[in-house]
Amino acid sequence: MSDVGRGLRLFVVPALSTVTIQQRSGTVCVWCPRTLDGGEGVDLGALGDWHLRACPACHEVQGRVLATYLDWYDHGIACLYCPLGPCERGKELGAQHLAAREQAGKPELSCVGCRTPIAPGEAIRPHLWQGLGGPVFSYLHARRCPQ
Repeated sequence: MSDVGRGLRLFVVPALSTVTIQQRSGTVCVWCPRTLDGGEGVDLGALGDWHLRACPACHEVQGRVLATYLDWYDHGIACLYCPLGPCERGKELGAQHLAAREQAGKPELSCVGCRTPIAPGEAIRPHLWQGLGGPVFSYLHARRCPQ
């Protein structure tokens, strides 16, 4: 599985505009309402005066979402078959990522190409691109977008 420490802090932490004062101070997990006493929890690093922390359970779940995405994406870059539709390994990696997303309570997927929701069971692929604020972890239909 990919090393996700820095990526987790940069790309999976909730939008800073939605983080409470307690979450900014590191006394509450950034993903759930669990109070973190003293040095408890996982340090996600400081952003100015903010000291973001996560409870171990949330850190593990959110880390798995990012790691499975990166593993799936890396496979798709190197695989000769996945651009034509996912190979068996690509399907397996995609299923692992979707299971991790579900466990983390992530919202439904949508295709960045056609901006439509992706139905369960539809063939999709990860699509990583550079947005104005940094990398964007998104998804595309594996073949053509439905019309």
